[in-house]
Amino acid sequence: MRDPSADAPDVVWVYRRSRRQWLDEWRRGERSGEFFYSLPTLSRQHRVGFVEDESRRPFFRAWWPVEWLLAQRFGMGFALDVALRNLSVLKRARVVISTVDSCGLPLALLKRLGLLRGRLIYISQGLSDRVAAYGAGRWLSRSYRGLLLGVDELVVLSAGAREGLAAWLRVPAERICVLPFGTDCEFWRNTAPAGERGKVVSVGSDSGRDYPTLLAAAAGRLPLHIITRQPLASAGHSNLVHSTDHSPLELRDIYSSAAFVVIPLLDRSQPSGQSATLQAMACAKSVIITRTRGWWGEPFLRDGEACALVPPGDVSALRDTMRRFWSEPELCRRMGQTARETVVAHFSENQMAAALDRLIVGGAPLSC
Repeated sequence: MRDPSADAPDVVWVYRRSRRQWLDEWRRGERSGEFFYSLPTLSRQHRVGFVEDESRRPFFRAWWPVEWLLAQRFGMGFALDVALRNLSVLKRARVVISTVDSCGLPLALLKRLGLLRGRLIYISQGLSDRVAAYGAGRWLSRSYRGLLLGVDELVVLSAGAREGLAAWLRVPAERICVLPFGTDCEFWRNTAPAGERGKVVSVGSDSGRDYPTLLAAAAGRLPLHIITRQPLASAGHSNLVHSTDHSPLELRDIYSSAAFVVIPLLDRSQPSGQSATLQAMACAKSVIITRTRGWWGEPFLRDGEACALVPPGDVSALRDTMRRFWSEPELCRRMGQTARETVVAHFSENQMAAALDRLIVGGAPLSC
């Protein structure tokens, strides 16, 4: 892969933080590649580069108090300092790809001011849900809407997210492209010895997780391992293991030794749970996931084939599915094999890269 820190990149990705460290780990085989949003893969076709927030003490920066205030009010920052400190690189790029709203909004502001000459591909991840919670008619929401309407390519990661964003922006759904998220199928693979069967595993720390429903469905009877930074009401759950941080290599082994994996979600437009679900499926694990408004698996993830789908907040449906999976390990094994085959065929990082490349070159659109 070409060094992404080389001078004069043609296509520049904008991340919030940590990617330089992650890139070193990826090169050593210690981390998967999906959260680079196809930069390593597309380095074969383009002169690529990236920028991110590399400051270890952001609270010492002049913009920090403003961003802190915005984050308190809106639930998300506005990383203007990241854009301004890297403006010379961004101005020379033919295409700029924003991977998160907190960076994309400042880039949209630079675009409106004429400081960003290249095309801006803006990947939105949950902005419409935050607007709905904050209030679409308030000044900040209206300001953000004006910025997004000036973006060259608006991109989301599921059809449900497209509907939510289009409704808020009051634009046709076709104005917004759906980028299929893909996982690193070479890194995520089963590493457990044959016949090993561990706990029921659940992974994820974002605000879209619904762990109260999972704990109620388990009712303290099934052995659970929940990996999250969220606090858990663990009283009465003697079979619960709660951990917070694991390396990607450790997480791969946890997935691989799981009896099965459960991804419980709140009903939102944001396509939560994609990465954990695809990682587990790539490790040949059967997965139970909540089918939300932001569901991203159509048409390839059908209930009872590559995964099991349950309604949001339905304790009984989740309990029944978990008990069935626990009592039928052969069903889990077969579904896990199908899951791995489905991810490799339809949800690989290479397919995500091919779709994003079509946007970069300005060729055939995605699901727009």
